[in-house]
Amino acid sequence: MNENIPLKVLIAEDDAFLLKMYGMQLENENFEVIQAADGEEVIQKLSEGVKPDIMLLDIIMPNKTGFDVLTHIKADPNLKDIPVIILSNLGQDDDIKKALDAGAKDYIVKSNISQQGMIGKIKACLSGGT
Repeated sequence: MNENIPLKVLIAEDDAFLLKMYGMQLENENFEVIQAADGEEVIQKLSEGVKPDIMLLDIIMPNKTGFDVLTHIKADPNLKDIPVIILSNLGQDDDIKKALDAGAKDYIVKSNISQQGMIGKIKACLSGGT
């Protein structure tokens, strides 16, 4: 990672408080943050040419779910290589399996991780780990 060029993180989260909090945390870590409040907005931003280095994607969102967005990204040859980390309140094994099988790089249950833990997972994912 080049320290002079901020990496772009697209955060898709329908909870305005969490969206702002995650955005501030990532900006403090020198990431460029792009925010989307629902799945439809994510797809719109991507179709307008926004290309993040990594995405944090909530599952339960209005208009289009995180699963819908993940399927859309992985089906598009220009977007399929963007790493996606699911950031959700859903912690059931079948939800996690479904997301990983659909192409997510990692799955974080919001209540099970600290902000620094989340930043660590993002950095690990960007450096080739999970």
